[in-house]
Amino acid sequence: MNWALRCLILNFKHVKKLTSLIFLALIFSCGGNSSEDAKSENILQNLSYSVDTVLVDAGEDFLNLSRGISIQSLSDDLTRLYFFERDPYKLVEIDLDQLKVINKTVFETEGPDGVGNYLSNLAVGPEGELFLKSNSVVGIFDQKAKKLQNLKVLPSGIDSTLAKNSSALYSNVVYDFGTQKIFSHPYFRDAGDNLLLIIDPKTTSATSLPVPKMKIVDDYTGTFTFESENGTAIAFYFVGSFITLLPEELILSTSAMSGFYKLNTQTQKLEFIEVQHQTVPNQIQVEIPQNPSGVEEVRKIQNEIFASVNFLEFKRDDTRQLYFRLGERTFRGETREDPIKYEYHLFAYDKDFNVLGETKLEGVDFALMNTFFKDGKLWSYVNVEDELGFAVFDFKF
Repeated sequence: MNWALRCLILNFKHVKKLTSLIFLALIFSCGGNSSEDAKSENILQNLSYSVDTVLVDAGEDFLNLSRGISIQSLSDDLTRLYFFERDPYKLVEIDLDQLKVINKTVFETEGPDGVGNYLSNLAVGPEGELFLKSNSVVGIFDQKAKKLQNLKVLPSGIDSTLAKNSSALYSNVVYDFGTQKIFSHPYFRDAGDNLLLIIDPKTTSATSLPVPKMKIVDDYTGTFTFESENGTAIAFYFVGSFITLLPEELILSTSAMSGFYKLNTQTQKLEFIEVQHQTVPNQIQVEIPQNPSGVEEVRKIQNEIFASVNFLEFKRDDTRQLYFRLGERTFRGETREDPIKYEYHLFAYDKDFNVLGETKLEGVDFALMNTFFKDGKLWSYVNVEDELGFAVFDFKF
């Protein structure tokens, strides 16, 4: 799900519904393609799965889950999960094998080692170093909360207006510890075409690569201001985009379409990969008026976008040597108080991102959040009565 929508809807009511279903640990069977030819090639055709909940032991302390674990990262060996509590910022280290908290470290918001007030990115390097990004900081820290390197530069080699707009330049970024470069997909229409930027903090230079098909993100993103007798109202609709680092590869994708850009991080060769699914539309198709009449029309557009199949970020399952991706549909009620329902589709790909399987996950009408694969199973964050838990899906196919 798009991160902004998750922030709006996360509440205990949905979690309670989720956990009551999960604790049943039932086995579900999922349907396949309608085409007979596709069925014979669909490895997920006869998919079944069980789902159970595991809880993390916080010890004598407690975890502040008021904002979930959205600022999180995994160690390379998948044995550690790191996330930040907020107010104040504390780095929490969890042993996923033992399911317990093993360390918590307070980070300053200001000063020479400050992480800023709006921390939004965390990535853990091979030596345990941390890449952190906030409204004011882009840098490398150690796990003792000390800043090791400033990565926020004004790079040469790109549009000067964009280079000076740090909020746009670093709005959607990842850091590759191997190449020591920052990869950015800025949202900045005034800078011209859609671009994937490769920023080298050492040389304070940047390279831009055109990604014209990512214009679909702009097409389905808009913010509007409406004046009324009650004051000013702001309404918006949007789709998400994702930058995913894989071994020697980077994936730039969007929830609005199945296709994506793949970059070799060593050679910087960029290509667009067409992906054709058989069971769902491969692109969002929502009519967008040029001038919405008001807040309600914008909300209707947003509802139509969310009710379409939104392709989520690619996840790698090392045990199977496969890539997986979820397709999510979100159904909101007429009012903000109405319950929200979900529908999920699961897609499987080989190492070259050829489609190997696709199916609807029957029985999953609750939100899957902060997902990752470990030991061949899909883990999804869940708050269980203010305790950190994970719904663990064991797929059989």
